Parts: sequence; structure tokens; C-alpha cells
Amino acid sequence: MSKLGPFLGSMDLEAILDASPFPYVIVSPSFVILGANEAYLRLTRRTREDLVSRNLFDAFPADPNGPNKSNVAVLTASLNRAVLTRQPDYLSLVQYNIPFQTAHGVEFEERYWSIIHTPILNAQGEVGMLVLTPIDVTELAKKQMQSGQAAPDNSDYRIAGSVFSQAKALEENNRMLDKEREHLLNLFKQAPGFVVVVRGPLHVIDMVNEAFYQLVGHRDIVGKTIRTAMPELIEQGYDGLLTKVYQEGEAFVGKQMKFMIEQHPGEGLSERYVDFVCQPFTDTRDETTGIFIQGHDVTEQKRAQDALDISNERLKLAVEGTGDGIWDWDLRSGVVVYSRRFREMFGYAEQDFPDRIESWLSRVHPEDLPRVWANINAASSTTLPVSAEYRFQCHDGNWKWVRSRGIVVRLTDDGKPSRMTGTITDISEQRKSEERIWYQANFDTLTGLPNRRLFRDRLEQEVRKAPRSPHTISLMFIDLDRFKEVNDLMGHDAGDQLLVQAAKRLIHCVRASDTVARLGGDEFTVILTELTDLAHVENVAQKILEALAEPFVLGKQTAYVSGSIGITLYDTDASTVEQLISNADQAMYAAKHAGRNQFRYFTPSMQELAYRRLTLAHDLRTAMASGQLEVHYQPVIDLATGQIAKAEALLRWTHPTLGKVEPTQFIPIAEETGLIDEIGDWVFREAAACARQWQDKLGKTVQISINASPIQIRSVESGKNWLRHLGQLGLLGSALAVEITEGLLLNASASVADKLFEYRDAGIQVALDDFGTGYSSMQYLKKFDIDYLKIDQSFIRDMVTDASDRTIVKSIIVMAHELGLQVIAEGIETPEQKQLLQDAGCDYAQGFLFSRAVPAPAFESLIVQRTSLA
Repeated sequence: MSKLGPFLGSMDLEAILDASPFPYVIVSPSFVILGANEAYLRLTRRTREDLVSRNLFDAFPADPNGPNKSNVAVLTASLNRAVLTRQPDYLSLVQYNIPFQTAHGVEFEERYWSIIHTPILNAQGEVGMLVLTPIDVTELAKKQMQSGQAAPDNSDYRIAGSVFSQAKALEENNRMLDKEREHLLNLFKQAPGFVVVVRGPLHVIDMVNEAFYQLVGHRDIVGKTIRTAMPELIEQGYDGLLTKVYQEGEAFVGKQMKFMIEQHPGEGLSERYVDFVCQPFTDTRDETTGIFIQGHDVTEQKRAQDALDISNERLKLAVEGTGDGIWDWDLRSGVVVYSRRFREMFGYAEQDFPDRIESWLSRVHPEDLPRVWANINAASSTTLPVSAEYRFQCHDGNWKWVRSRGIVVRLTDDGKPSRMTGTITDISEQRKSEERIWYQANFDTLTGLPNRRLFRDRLEQEVRKAPRSPHTISLMFIDLDRFKEVNDLMGHDAGDQLLVQAAKRLIHCVRASDTVARLGGDEFTVILTELTDLAHVENVAQKILEALAEPFVLGKQTAYVSGSIGITLYDTDASTVEQLISNADQAMYAAKHAGRNQFRYFTPSMQELAYRRLTLAHDLRTAMASGQLEVHYQPVIDLATGQIAKAEALLRWTHPTLGKVEPTQFIPIAEETGLIDEIGDWVFREAAACARQWQDKLGKTVQISINASPIQIRSVESGKNWLRHLGQLGLLGSALAVEITEGLLLNASASVADKLFEYRDAGIQVALDDFGTGYSSMQYLKKFDIDYLKIDQSFIRDMVTDASDRTIVKSIIVMAHELGLQVIAEGIETPEQKQLLQDAGCDYAQGFLFSRAVPAPAFESLIVQRTSLA
């Protein structure tokens, strides 16, 4: 009933009262409700939570429109008499309307009562609580009034101070209680659920009912401890469970607890399942004296539920094992039954996703909704399955790609569809995979630009549209100058960074309608569309050149490149995709060979040049093995003495059909095809052999300078092999010099610096070739151990007539000497040039004035000749 332990001698009495069909409510002397039995709660339509700990007249306030206000005083007087006299007080009839909550608010229901207020004394003889026994006599009172009799007056029924009347009422009440107790004991014994009362810390069985005997078997258990009466329960932990409840005073509720019991002697343990409650009860000192155990044998329900669960699990696996959601749509009512998996796929709870078709369609992406409706309409005219793929909004606002399949499974009498059923599948990962595959097939993974495949597709589209458009299109091929040096000298990671930055710069140079693509390596293309004049083409080309000329910051390093751009125009130059691509490629190579960092338009003559270039690339692969390559040597004159002091090794190619091929034509091809490393090593060995030979014949060392490619400088093995070969020939490092370009130093990595210092330690000197033509920087002259500056012939050519060139040459000489470097002037062709250089203090000179590059025997003769003249 409530927390009444301190006032009840045993918990079984409380249980009896709670099971009684007669209403009881228990209040304190100050009329605070302590508890009520089930009959009272049903009578008043209240819960214990509504009543317990509230004042009686707060829980049941007076009817403002009825006689309750005056009858509150009648009830209060009766309760006070029971407290003062310590005797039951009886009200034969009193009207007290009961409030109930309705849809229209609080309404009072007319009620008539016959009430006994019985005081219960505590150990000190004081009234500890009052038991109120209200009997609802509303029907009786109303019938009496309907028969024409006057409404009974409270005073007519109340026995106020009569000892005789009170004793009589008490005697009658006790008879009723005895009868009720007997009735409840019979109910207790015959209750369908088992009941056990155990007392004391050893859990002595005090009472059991027939249902408990049916559970554990008919055995002699009353008066015995649980351990003695049912020892099989000890290992199952039930004895310990009772001890815990007894010691802690807290109830325990068990659901479908496994219960192994020997129901019949000698038959072994039987497996049962029970639901039960262990409720401790206390004495007047609030000390636990026993445990009231009530429960039900739910074995059959458990087995049936297990079988049902297995069946449902199999069905669930069959239906949802694929991960699909299931739906069933009544087309006439718009009601859709969604499976649990349907909602789970999108993160919806059941209340967030009502069983309506609107719940579904309102979450279809607006762009996809027309297609979904089209499929629904198609389904209504066929009995074949239909499907649709579309985006569906999840609970978190994100979208998933799904595939719905459905089929009409029921028609109306007039043949119209009335019911569809089907599945919904999450295909988001499949879509992502397809998009990823498509992206990888069409976009460059490094730069994110369209790749060769997508570039060609877009160019084909533009070519197809062009004849119907008043505008034209232009195609650009862009190659990054000196990118190979960056890649070789700084590493592939730095090269990749440069490509990514270059791609971003190119995008910023064009319109959103244009296409920038990467074909591979350092080659990019631009498709310019909707052109009306060439001015826009040239503006874009110039913007690209300027953007690419800006420094590239690659981590802690800085690189400098430029761009060579080839341009071709649709219809003017070609009208097919293949020809446009070929034209732009040829124009790009023309720009590169013209000096780089510029753009060139395609001209028909470039086709012949392109063919020649392909021929040279093919034939160069066999030129060295077939003896077509030869090293020539050009003298380097000491301007102070006029003697040959050095020589530069220069490669020459005599083609069997084309004749002499200029180095400016085949050296770039060798660099692009990767043959430069092999050819460079061969030149080095040839030069080293000549140095050894001349030293032996002439008795002195003639230093030979060799042009080294960036690949050779970066290669660890190449440097070691060179030094090892010099050692094998017995040559000092000073017999050779290595010529490098400014671009190499400009994009130099730590490995380049290490290689140059390695040459220095071996005695090999380093000359900086073509000084003044690139990104000249004083910083790398200080940073690297450079021995010679070679002034490019472009400054020497006009220095006699051009004061500016003359000033530049003099400035270079002065600066070099200040830095401890010697100067070599290239391209000396006239005595006047020689004289100006001598006057400026130049150290060495080479050029046609002294001699062209000649084969080794001719060079040896020149040395002898110059020596004899001296």
C-alpha cells in the first residue's frame, strides 16, 4: 500500500488489506494520507502518487457548488473524535462530491458515503494513524430520494457521542474485518500467482500458497529455512538474493528469472522461469523482519516468446538481411507501412516519419521529384516492376542516393491500382564509387584539372558546336620551361607542388566557360570558347606568361620557370580535333625553340619542323652506337698571353641523310627523351681520354670544360663514376671543369650544392655558362663555389657599337673579380671585341676569331701551333 512498516506488525496484513475489495485509506492524525489500497484507488480513480503525502482535503477539495464546504467540518469533527477518544467514529451518511479531471476541466461527481474512522494506536498508546473505511452509498441514497423521501440529514445518521452506538458500530466493523480477513486468506491460498512470506535473516518460510506448491512441488517447507527446504536454490544465488534484500531493505524485481527446482523427488531439476517481487517488511521500529515474495510462473510464456523471437528473427533476416527498407502503400488512403529498417536508413524515429505517402515524397530531392512521379504513374499502368534512383533527405539534413523498386500487388474492381509494395535501397556508396571512378577517369588526380580524356571530350563538343556558332574557338598548348630541372634537382614532391600551383594560376587567367586541362607531365592545354577576335587570345596568352614567370614557393625552396605557348585557331588552321591538337603542339615547340617564355601561332611550315623533330628523336637513339656523334673542342684563349689555356667539349652530330645537325636542335630532344644522361657520360669519357692523351704528349694539362645536364648533376652515381674514372686515368680533378647554367642554381636543391662541393673537393672547377641571360642572382654566386663566369655571346656581339652592352660586360668583369671569380667571354669574332675585353680585364675568351670547335687531332695541332709561335 505505502511506507507503513513502522505501524504494521507484519507485511502480510498490508498485503491482505491491499487485496481487499473494500476500500481503505490510511491518514496521519493531521489527516495526511499515508496510503490506500487498490479498492480505494479504483473507487476514487486516483493513483497512489496522486494521494500519498497529501492532506486529505487537498487531495479531495470541497465542491464549490455543493455541500462539501459544510461537510468538510462534519468529516473533520468525526476524525478529531476518533483521535481524541481513541475509538472508532462512524458517519452513517454524508454527501461529499469527488472532483475528476475531464476534457472540459475539473468536474465534481455527486457522491454519498457511509464512513468508519478507526484510530490505530502505536506502542506508546497514542494514535499513530487512522484507517478510513468509506462505503459508497450513492445509489442507495439517490433511490431513497427518488422514492419521495426527503434527503437524509447528516445528523440523522451520525452517531456522535453515543458509546453504545460506537461500540455497536465497532463490533460490526470487526465482524466485517474478520469476514474479510477470512475471505482474503482464501484468496491468498487460491491466488493464481505464487506468494511466499519468509521471516528473519535465515529466511524461515512462514506462509506459502497453492501456486507456490505447484511451482516447487508439494513438500514440507513451512517453518523451515530456504536453505533447508530448497537447497537446490543455493547455488543459483536465490538465498544470497534474499539476504541482500533483507539486509539492504530494498525491494528486488525479477523478470523471467531462471529457476531450477526439483518438482518431484528423484526426477532431477526442472527448468522454470518466473517473474517475481521480493518486498521487505518492517516492524514498529522500522526494522526489517521478513520478505513478502509474490510472482508468477512464466515458463510457458517464455518458451512461446523464445519460439516467436526465433521465428521473427528468421523473418527479419530474410526481409532485412539485404539492408533494404520495406514499404507497403495503400494508394486509396495514402497510408504507407514502413519497415523499421526504412526509417533507420535515414535516421528517423517513428514519430518523425508518419505512415503517410507525404512523409516519403516530401523528402525526395526537388530536382528528382518529377522523375519519381513519372515512375509512380508508369507503375499504375503496368503490372511489371518499376524502379527509380533519386536523392532522399535524411533526418540530419544530408542527402542519400536511393533506389526504389515497386510493383502493384492489388487492383480495384475497375482495374485501377490500389496497393503497391516494394523496397528501398541505399546506393550512396555505389554512387560515390561511380562518381569516384568517373572523376578518376576524367580528372587529373594531382591538380584536379580535366585530364586528357575529358579535355578531348570537351574539345570535340566545342568543335561540333562551332559550325553553328558565330564565334570561334582557340586551342593553346602550354609547356613549362625548365620544369624538368626543378623535378630533377628539387625532387618529385617539389615538382608536384609546382604543377599544382601552376594549375591554379592558369585557371585564374581564363573565364569560367573556358577549359584548362593537364595532359600529363608539365603540359597543359587551354580551350578558349566563344571568341570574337584574336585580342582576347593574346591577352590570355600574355597573362599566362606573366603568371608562370612569378616565383614558385615550394616549401623552403623557391623555383623559377616560364611557359612556352602554342596557339591554333579553329577553322583558320584546322577544323578537326586531331589537327587542332597537332597544330597547337607544333606551335608550342616553335615557341620553346625560339627562346622560351613566349607564345607562337601555328603556321603551316611548323608541320615540316614537327616531322623533322620526330625523325631526329627517333634517330638520336642509335646515333651514338653507330658512330654519328663526335666530340669537338673549341679553344679558350688566355687573353694575357694569347696561348690556348683551356678547351670546351662540344658535341656534334653528323646524320647519315640530314648531314650536320645543330646542337640547338638535338640537345633539347636528348633532354626530353632522357638520352642526355647517357650521352653526357659518353662525352665526359671522351674528353677525359683526350685530356690524358694531351697531357702525355704535350707535357702539360689542358683543362677541358664539359657541359653537364641537371640530371647528371643530381645523379649520385654519375658523380661517383666521373671521379672514379678520373682516378683510373690518373688524372687530377683540375684537368676538367664542369659548365652549368644559371637555371640549375636558381632551382638548386641541397643535393646540387653537395655535388658542387664534391667537385670542388676533387679539384674540378665549375663554370657558370651563359651568365646574364637567365635569372641572374648575386646570392648564388656567394652561396656556391663557382670558379668562372662565362659571359653570353649576346652581350659580346654588339659591345663594340652598343654602349649598354659594353657597360654590362665591363660590370660583369669587375663584379666577378671582386668576388674572386675569373671571366670567360664567349662568341669573340672580331679583333675589336678582343681588344675591348682585354682593356676591360677579361681573363679568357673563345670564339671564331680564334677557332671554331674542331675534332681532337685538329685541336692538338692548334696547341702545338700556338706554342711554337710563342
